[in-house]
Amino acid sequence: MSNLYGVIDIGSNTIRLVIYSVNGNNIQAVLKNKYMAGLAGYINSNGRMTKEGIREAVSILKELRAITDQITLEEILPFGTAPLRNITNSDEVLATLKKKTGFDISVLSGREEAMYDYYGALRSTSMKTGLITDVGGGSTELVFFKDREMIDSVSLPVGSLNMYTKYVDGILPSRPEIRHIRADVDERLKDSGFCPDDVDVDTMCALGGTARTTHQIAAYVTGSSKKYSPDFFEDYLSQICNGPGKITNRVLRIAPDRIHTITPGITIMSEVCSMFRIRNIVTSPYGVREGYLYYHLKKEGIIND
Repeated sequence: MSNLYGVIDIGSNTIRLVIYSVNGNNIQAVLKNKYMAGLAGYINSNGRMTKEGIREAVSILKELRAITDQITLEEILPFGTAPLRNITNSDEVLATLKKKTGFDISVLSGREEAMYDYYGALRSTSMKTGLITDVGGGSTELVFFKDREMIDSVSLPVGSLNMYTKYVDGILPSRPEIRHIRADVDERLKDSGFCPDDVDVDTMCALGGTARTTHQIAAYVTGSSKKYSPDFFEDYLSQICNGPGKITNRVLRIAPDRIHTITPGITIMSEVCSMFRIRNIVTSPYGVREGYLYYHLKKEGIIND
């Protein structure tokens, strides 16, 4: 017999509700709702989320509460990532959200987010050794694993939305703006010390909305619906700088809400691949939400794998 669980993911770009059916050790998404919240855009120069941002989050979470109240759920698991952990008024925001919507929201640290990415990715890949990369709106999580064991992880404060906000004046970045994003990512990667010497990485497993949208664009350009090469990133960025019409039309058909953030996201992934000499990229349908749910269910003894 299946039981239903809800997971709410409050990110920098989006707020998502996913309802999962859990039957034994099998978990399947049966309902998905996505709202473009752009909470990272409501953080002021003092690092505080503004009243407008709080109102936006409350409005969306009230809609999700109305949905979940109509479904018999075993549990609802709401969590927040970069837009809630990187603000200076986090306690005030969380208290307001709980009071207005009833959701008691857990805020994941960068390390926790990377760990749940890892748990989620391993459910969908047979890779034994590799690099997991999740480019979100406000942060990028990286995990090295070897023989299916996590070796090192890091969360970098660079994401598709905050890099767009910081460096891009128009809708699409110019060549100099792409160079600025690359330099920022490169500097933070080097400063993080995240580069184990004993891991020879051939393949990157990419997670999240940026990765899924990129995979769809790559499938259109390369004709392959499976893995692709980082060479695609360079070809894409070259087109953006020299003649973006054809490729941006494709983005507008696939994910119009990401037209301004997908190029900064691809630039981040390109720089990560360059740093670690990645040769192949695969895209996982699972990520932090699935990892968070699996971890919780296993801790509660509901699943045992």
